[in-house]
Amino acid sequence: LGSELFFPDHLRLGPSNWLEFKLAVETLFRVKNLPLAHLKHVECPRSLSADKDARERWAVEDQLCRAILLLNVRSSFLPFAELEHEQWGAAEVWDMLVRRDLQLRNDALDKWRWLMGMYVRLLGAACVVLVALVVHLWVMY
Repeated sequence: LGSELFFPDHLRLGPSNWLEFKLAVETLFRVKNLPLAHLKHVECPRSLSADKDARERWAVEDQLCRAILLLNVRSSFLPFAELEHEQWGAAEVWDMLVRRDLQLRNDALDKWRWLMGMYVRLLGAACVVLVALVVHLWVMY
């Protein structure tokens, strides 16, 4: 494998750089003349399936696309070694990465909602205390 398949560390997929990773993948695919269809189609598209050479080229390209994806995900973020991924095509790897990103975004959104709920409750409690203090001071003076 050539070193041109490996992204710089800041572009390798981690918990907070999905958009940069996605752009790097799409850019490398374009530079290598790899169809972005490999990210969507598990099998050779019907338009190419009648041509044996096109099917073989698709299979080779798909393995390269899969390698680009697998090699550029930080193992601390998603340990592929623990997953049964040997039979996956590039589209299946990509789909799993997209789902992982959505899961992280939803988790972050849930945390944000929880924090906002706590903030609102604390703010409400502070307002009640402030009103009670004002009423108490009003009554005393």
